[in-house]
Amino acid sequence: MKGILIGVIAVICLMSATSFSQEKGASELPCSATGTQADANACAHRDYQKASGEMTALYYELMSELAGYGGKGRDQQKLRRAQASWTQYRDATCESEASIYEGGSIRPAVYYSCMASVTRERAQRLKEFLAVTKQ
Repeated sequence: MKGILIGVIAVICLMSATSFSQEKGASELPCSATGTQADANACAHRDYQKASGEMTALYYELMSELAGYGGKGRDQQKLRRAQASWTQYRDATCESEASIYEGGSIRPAVYYSCMASVTRERAQRLKEFLAVTKQ
């Protein structure tokens, strides 16, 4: 089971490193299955940061769209509360998934891979909501 998880993490890191290195240039070392655990951890963290940036941009764009809905800020307030609840959910979910690796060097990679995945899911939902508000 751990071998499969390590393989999945390595593939995720490799895929994200490819897109990350294309965006950031050759100054960042790409992730690879032959790197160290510290490299995999750093890769997973960068992947999460990228996903978080994308989701945050969508969130603020949606907040801006909702400002024009005439609900006296209630729509924005609801989204703000939903986002805060979602953040708690994401953090608790990923802490739970990574908890079985507590004390292990793979824990950060598992944690940040989870954070990236759940954040991308949220970004997709925000993107869909944003599309509806623009109709």
